[in-house]
Amino acid sequence: MNLKSPHLSIVIRVVGGGAFLERCLLNLLPQTRDQNIEIIVPYDATIAEIKTLAPRFPQVVFQEMRAVPSIAAVSPGARHHLYDRRSTAGFHAARGEIICQLEDYAIPNPDWCAQIIHAHRELEHAVIGGAVEHAGQGALNWALYFLDFGRYQLPLREGAVAFLTDVNVSYKRRALEMVREHWAERYNEVNVHWALLAKNVTLWQRPQIVVHEDRGTLSFTRALQERYEWGRVFGSMRAREVSLARRVFLIVASPLLPLVLVWRIAYRVMTTRRHRRAFLRALPFALLMAAAWSLGEAAAYLTGREMASPALAHSFENT
Repeated sequence: MNLKSPHLSIVIRVVGGGAFLERCLLNLLPQTRDQNIEIIVPYDATIAEIKTLAPRFPQVVFQEMRAVPSIAAVSPGARHHLYDRRSTAGFHAARGEIICQLEDYAIPNPDWCAQIIHAHRELEHAVIGGAVEHAGQGALNWALYFLDFGRYQLPLREGAVAFLTDVNVSYKRRALEMVREHWAERYNEVNVHWALLAKNVTLWQRPQIVVHEDRGTLSFTRALQERYEWGRVFGSMRAREVSLARRVFLIVASPLLPLVLVWRIAYRVMTTRRHRRAFLRALPFALLMAAAWSLGEAAAYLTGREMASPALAHSFENT
Protein backbone atom coordinates (compact mmCIF):
# COMPACT_ATOMS: atom_id res chain seq x y z
CA MET A 1 0.00 0.00 0.00
CA ASN A 2 1.36 3.42 -0.96
CA LEU A 3 0.86 5.48 2.17
CA LYS A 4 2.72 8.53 0.80
CA SER A 5 -0.33 9.24 -1.33
CA PRO A 6 -3.12 7.24 0.30
CA HIS A 7 -6.43 6.69 -1.36
CA LEU A 8 -9.07 7.01 1.36
CA SER A 9 -12.67 5.78 1.00
CA ILE A 10 -15.16 7.21 3.50
CA VAL A 11 -18.48 5.38 3.79
CA ILE A 12 -21.23 7.43 5.42
CA ARG A 13 -23.98 5.22 6.81
CA VAL A 14 -27.31 7.07 6.64
CA VAL A 15 -29.30 6.70 9.87
CA GLY A 16 -30.74 10.14 10.57
CA GLY A 17 -30.77 11.31 6.95
CA GLY A 18 -31.84 14.75 5.77
CA ALA A 19 -30.25 17.58 7.73
CA PHE A 20 -27.93 15.15 9.57
CA LEU A 21 -26.45 13.81 6.34
CA GLU A 22 -26.12 17.34 4.94
CA ARG A 23 -24.33 18.50 8.10
CA CYS A 24 -21.95 15.55 7.99
CA LEU A 25 -21.07 16.18 4.34
CA LEU A 26 -20.57 19.92 4.88
CA ASN A 27 -18.09 19.17 7.68
CA LEU A 28 -16.30 16.47 5.71
CA LEU A 29 -15.96 17.92 2.22
CA PRO A 30 -13.47 20.73 3.03
CA GLN A 31 -11.08 18.05 4.30
CA THR A 32 -11.13 16.20 0.97
CA ARG A 33 -10.32 19.17 -1.24
CA ASP A 34 -7.30 18.42 -3.47
CA GLN A 35 -6.93 15.06 -1.73
CA ASN A 36 -7.15 11.55 -3.16
CA ILE A 37 -10.26 10.81 -1.10
CA GLU A 38 -13.69 9.52 -2.06
CA ILE A 39 -16.92 9.84 -0.07
CA ILE A 40 -19.58 7.17 -0.58
CA VAL A 41 -23.18 7.44 0.60
CA PRO A 42 -25.09 4.17 0.06
CA TYR A 43 -28.81 4.79 -0.27
CA ASP A 44 -32.05 2.97 -0.99
CA ALA A 45 -35.60 3.93 -1.89
CA THR A 46 -36.42 4.74 1.75
CA ILE A 47 -34.07 7.78 1.72
CA ALA A 48 -36.14 10.22 -0.32
CA GLU A 49 -33.95 13.27 0.35
CA ILE A 50 -31.11 11.87 -1.78
CA LYS A 51 -32.85 13.33 -4.84
CA THR A 52 -32.30 16.85 -3.51
CA LEU A 53 -28.92 16.26 -1.85
CA ALA A 54 -27.14 14.50 -4.73
CA PRO A 55 -27.15 17.49 -7.13
CA ARG A 56 -25.79 19.72 -4.34
CA PHE A 57 -22.83 17.40 -3.67
CA PRO A 58 -21.45 16.27 -7.04
CA GLN A 59 -18.14 15.31 -5.36
CA VAL A 60 -19.91 12.55 -3.42
CA VAL A 61 -20.59 9.05 -4.76
CA PHE A 62 -24.23 8.31 -3.99
CA GLN A 63 -24.29 4.53 -4.30
CA GLU A 64 -27.75 3.21 -5.11
CA MET A 65 -28.80 -0.07 -3.51
CA ARG A 66 -31.46 -2.43 -4.77
CA ALA A 67 -35.04 -1.72 -3.82
CA VAL A 68 -36.22 -2.33 -0.27
CA PRO A 69 -39.75 -1.84 1.08
CA SER A 70 -40.78 1.16 3.15
CA ILE A 71 -39.65 0.88 6.76
CA ALA A 72 -42.10 3.47 8.10
CA ALA A 73 -43.96 0.85 10.15
CA VAL A 74 -41.05 -1.52 10.67
CA SER A 75 -39.32 -2.04 13.99
CA PRO A 76 -35.94 -0.56 14.99
CA GLY A 77 -34.54 -4.08 14.81
CA ALA A 78 -35.39 -4.25 11.11
CA ARG A 79 -33.95 -0.78 10.60
CA HIS A 80 -30.72 -2.07 12.13
CA HIS A 81 -30.64 -4.69 9.35
CA LEU A 82 -31.07 -1.91 6.81
CA TYR A 83 -28.29 0.22 8.26
CA ASP A 84 -25.97 -2.81 8.21
CA ARG A 85 -26.82 -3.39 4.55
CA ARG A 86 -25.99 0.20 3.72
CA SER A 87 -22.55 -0.25 5.25
CA THR A 88 -22.03 -3.40 3.18
CA ALA A 89 -23.01 -1.58 -0.02
CA GLY A 90 -20.50 1.17 0.78
CA PHE A 91 -17.68 -1.27 1.49
CA HIS A 92 -18.31 -3.08 -1.78
CA ALA A 93 -18.18 0.23 -3.67
CA ALA A 94 -15.05 1.53 -1.89
CA ARG A 95 -11.87 1.64 -4.00
CA GLY A 96 -9.45 2.89 -1.36
CA GLU A 97 -6.70 1.08 0.45
CA ILE A 98 -7.99 2.68 3.65
CA ILE A 99 -11.74 2.33 4.18
CA CYS A 100 -13.47 4.37 6.89
CA GLN A 101 -16.99 4.52 8.21
CA LEU A 102 -18.92 7.41 9.68
CA GLU A 103 -22.55 7.65 10.73
CA ASP A 104 -24.44 10.69 9.49
CA TYR A 105 -25.18 11.75 13.08
CA ALA A 106 -21.43 12.29 13.49
CA ILE A 107 -19.68 15.63 13.02
CA PRO A 108 -16.02 14.88 12.22
CA ASN A 109 -13.29 17.14 13.58
CA PRO A 110 -11.73 19.44 10.95
CA ASP A 111 -8.59 17.27 10.94
CA TRP A 112 -10.44 13.92 10.91
CA CYS A 113 -9.22 12.81 7.48
CA ALA A 114 -5.68 13.99 8.13
CA GLN A 115 -5.58 12.13 11.45
CA ILE A 116 -6.71 8.88 9.83
CA ILE A 117 -4.16 9.17 7.03
CA HIS A 118 -1.42 9.96 9.53
CA ALA A 119 -2.42 7.06 11.78
CA HIS A 120 -2.36 4.52 8.96
CA ARG A 121 0.93 5.90 7.69
CA GLU A 122 2.51 5.76 11.15
CA LEU A 123 1.04 2.48 12.43
CA GLU A 124 1.00 -1.03 11.03
CA HIS A 125 -2.29 -1.78 12.76
CA ALA A 126 -4.98 -2.71 10.26
CA VAL A 127 -7.98 -1.45 12.26
CA ILE A 128 -7.89 2.00 13.87
CA GLY A 129 -10.81 3.66 15.62
CA GLY A 130 -11.27 6.98 17.34
CA ALA A 131 -13.13 8.92 19.99
CA VAL A 132 -16.77 10.00 20.11
CA GLU A 133 -17.69 13.20 21.92
CA HIS A 134 -21.23 14.41 22.63
CA ALA A 135 -22.79 17.39 20.86
CA GLY A 136 -26.51 16.82 21.53
CA GLN A 137 -28.92 18.42 23.99
CA GLY A 138 -31.16 17.05 26.73
CA ALA A 139 -31.04 14.26 29.31
CA LEU A 140 -32.32 11.57 26.93
CA ASN A 141 -29.63 12.40 24.38
CA TRP A 142 -27.01 12.24 27.10
CA ALA A 143 -28.32 8.89 28.37
CA LEU A 144 -28.07 7.30 24.93
CA TYR A 145 -24.65 8.84 24.38
CA PHE A 146 -23.32 7.44 27.65
CA LEU A 147 -24.72 3.98 26.88
CA ASP A 148 -23.54 3.85 23.27
CA PHE A 149 -20.31 5.84 23.38
CA GLY A 150 -19.35 6.30 27.02
CA ARG A 151 -16.30 4.06 26.57
CA TYR A 152 -15.16 6.21 23.60
CA GLN A 153 -15.36 9.67 25.18
CA LEU A 154 -12.17 11.61 25.80
CA PRO A 155 -9.78 11.28 27.47
CA LEU A 156 -8.78 7.95 25.91
CA ARG A 157 -5.55 6.04 26.12
CA GLU A 158 -3.96 5.03 22.86
CA GLY A 159 -3.50 1.32 22.43
CA ALA A 160 -5.01 -2.09 21.75
CA VAL A 161 -8.65 -2.48 22.83
CA ALA A 162 -11.42 -5.08 22.73
CA PHE A 163 -14.03 -2.78 21.16
CA LEU A 164 -14.16 -0.01 18.57
CA THR A 165 -17.26 1.91 17.54
CA ASP A 166 -18.58 1.62 13.99
CA VAL A 167 -19.35 5.36 13.81
CA ASN A 168 -15.66 6.27 13.76
CA VAL A 169 -13.53 3.41 12.45
CA SER A 170 -11.04 2.81 9.66
CA TYR A 171 -9.61 -0.33 8.08
CA LYS A 172 -6.72 -1.13 5.85
CA ARG A 173 -8.29 -2.97 2.95
CA ARG A 174 -6.39 -6.16 3.71
CA ALA A 175 -8.13 -6.39 7.10
CA LEU A 176 -11.60 -6.29 5.57
CA GLU A 177 -10.57 -8.79 2.90
CA MET A 178 -9.44 -11.20 5.64
CA VAL A 179 -12.99 -11.40 7.00
CA ARG A 180 -15.02 -10.67 3.88
CA GLU A 181 -17.52 -13.43 4.64
CA HIS A 182 -18.50 -11.58 7.82
CA TRP A 183 -19.59 -8.39 6.05
CA ALA A 184 -20.20 -9.34 2.40
CA GLU A 185 -23.98 -9.43 2.94
CA ARG A 186 -24.46 -7.53 6.18
CA TYR A 187 -21.83 -5.53 8.05
CA ASN A 188 -22.01 -5.47 11.83
CA GLU A 189 -18.94 -4.23 13.63
CA VAL A 190 -19.26 -6.73 16.48
CA ASN A 191 -19.15 -9.72 14.11
CA VAL A 192 -16.40 -8.19 11.98
CA HIS A 193 -14.23 -7.20 14.93
CA TRP A 194 -14.67 -10.53 16.70
CA ALA A 195 -13.60 -12.27 13.49
CA LEU A 196 -10.54 -10.01 13.20
CA LEU A 197 -9.58 -10.58 16.83
CA ALA A 198 -9.83 -14.33 16.21
CA LYS A 199 -7.21 -13.86 13.47
CA ASN A 200 -4.96 -11.98 15.92
CA VAL A 201 -5.61 -8.61 14.27
CA THR A 202 -5.23 -5.73 16.72
CA LEU A 203 -8.04 -3.22 17.22
CA TRP A 204 -6.20 0.03 17.85
CA GLN A 205 -7.70 3.04 19.62
CA ARG A 206 -6.45 6.46 18.51
CA PRO A 207 -7.80 9.37 20.60
CA GLN A 208 -6.73 12.03 18.07
CA ILE A 209 -9.40 10.82 15.60
CA VAL A 210 -12.52 12.56 16.92
CA VAL A 211 -16.16 12.87 15.91
CA HIS A 212 -19.01 14.59 17.76
CA GLU A 213 -22.35 12.76 17.95
CA ASP A 214 -25.63 14.69 17.76
CA ARG A 215 -28.89 12.78 17.19
CA GLY A 216 -31.14 15.83 17.46
CA THR A 217 -34.58 15.62 19.06
CA LEU A 218 -35.43 12.12 20.32
CA SER A 219 -38.63 10.29 21.23
CA PHE A 220 -38.48 8.47 24.58
CA THR A 221 -40.84 5.69 23.42
CA ARG A 222 -38.94 5.11 20.21
CA ALA A 223 -35.60 5.19 22.01
CA LEU A 224 -36.84 2.60 24.53
CA GLN A 225 -38.02 0.29 21.74
CA GLU A 226 -34.74 0.81 19.91
CA ARG A 227 -32.76 -0.21 23.01
CA TYR A 228 -34.79 -3.40 23.39
CA GLU A 229 -34.47 -4.48 19.79
CA TRP A 230 -30.82 -3.52 19.44
CA GLY A 231 -30.18 -5.51 22.61
CA ARG A 232 -31.75 -8.46 20.79
CA VAL A 233 -29.50 -7.88 17.79
CA PHE A 234 -26.40 -8.00 20.00
CA GLY A 235 -27.71 -10.93 22.06
CA SER A 236 -28.47 -12.99 18.97
CA MET A 237 -24.90 -12.59 17.73
CA ARG A 238 -23.48 -13.46 21.11
CA ALA A 239 -25.78 -16.47 21.45
CA ARG A 240 -24.27 -17.98 18.31
CA GLU A 241 -20.78 -17.71 19.80
CA VAL A 242 -21.31 -19.19 23.29
CA SER A 243 -22.31 -22.56 24.73
CA LEU A 244 -25.80 -23.40 25.98
CA ALA A 245 -24.53 -23.29 29.58
CA ARG A 246 -23.17 -19.80 29.00
CA ARG A 247 -26.48 -18.69 27.52
CA VAL A 248 -28.32 -19.96 30.60
CA PHE A 249 -25.91 -18.04 32.82
CA LEU A 250 -26.42 -14.86 30.79
CA ILE A 251 -30.21 -15.21 31.06
CA VAL A 252 -30.03 -15.66 34.83
CA ALA A 253 -27.62 -12.75 35.19
CA SER A 254 -29.55 -10.41 32.88
CA PRO A 255 -31.40 -8.56 35.73
CA LEU A 256 -28.00 -7.32 36.92
CA LEU A 257 -26.93 -6.06 33.50
CA PRO A 258 -28.52 -2.57 33.75
CA LEU A 259 -26.65 -1.93 37.00
CA VAL A 260 -23.39 -3.17 35.50
CA LEU A 261 -23.78 -1.02 32.37
CA VAL A 262 -24.62 2.13 34.33
CA TRP A 263 -21.91 1.48 36.93
CA ARG A 264 -19.27 1.31 34.17
CA ILE A 265 -20.44 4.67 32.87
CA ALA A 266 -20.56 6.20 36.34
CA TYR A 267 -17.05 5.00 37.14
CA ARG A 268 -15.65 6.51 33.95
CA VAL A 269 -17.49 9.81 34.43
CA MET A 270 -16.33 10.15 38.01
CA THR A 271 -12.72 9.19 37.32
CA THR A 272 -12.37 11.49 34.29
CA ARG A 273 -14.34 14.27 36.03
CA ARG A 274 -16.13 15.09 32.79
CA HIS A 275 -19.89 15.49 32.30
CA ARG A 276 -20.75 14.61 35.90
CA ARG A 277 -23.80 16.90 36.08
CA ALA A 278 -25.01 15.68 32.68
CA PHE A 279 -24.65 12.08 33.84
CA LEU A 280 -26.68 12.68 37.02
CA ARG A 281 -29.47 14.32 34.98
CA ALA A 282 -29.41 11.46 32.49
CA LEU A 283 -29.24 8.68 35.12
CA PRO A 284 -33.00 7.82 35.24
CA PHE A 285 -33.13 7.57 31.43
CA ALA A 286 -29.89 5.58 31.37
CA LEU A 287 -31.25 3.02 33.82
CA LEU A 288 -34.47 2.60 31.83
CA MET A 289 -32.62 2.29 28.53
CA ALA A 290 -30.15 -0.19 30.01
CA ALA A 291 -33.05 -2.26 31.36
CA ALA A 292 -34.67 -2.33 27.92
CA TRP A 293 -31.37 -3.44 26.37
CA SER A 294 -30.93 -6.22 28.94
CA LEU A 295 -34.47 -7.49 28.26
CA GLY A 296 -33.64 -7.60 24.57
CA GLU A 297 -30.42 -9.50 25.23
CA ALA A 298 -32.20 -12.00 27.48
CA ALA A 299 -34.91 -12.57 24.86
CA ALA A 300 -32.24 -13.30 22.26
CA TYR A 301 -30.49 -15.78 24.58
CA LEU A 302 -33.81 -17.54 25.15
CA THR A 303 -34.79 -17.75 21.48
CA GLY A 304 -31.37 -17.65 19.83
CA ARG A 305 -32.57 -15.07 17.33
CA GLU A 306 -33.28 -11.38 16.92
CA MET A 307 -36.48 -9.64 15.84
CA ALA A 308 -36.77 -8.63 12.21
CA SER A 309 -39.50 -7.84 9.75
CA PRO A 310 -40.00 -10.92 7.50
CA ALA A 311 -40.72 -8.70 4.50
CA LEU A 312 -37.60 -6.66 5.04
CA ALA A 313 -35.46 -9.73 5.71
CA HIS A 314 -36.79 -11.31 2.50
CA SER A 315 -35.87 -8.22 0.50
CA PHE A 316 -32.30 -8.40 1.78
CA GLU A 317 -31.90 -11.80 0.17
CA ASN A 318 -32.14 -10.00 -3.16
CA THR A 319 -29.96 -7.01 -2.24
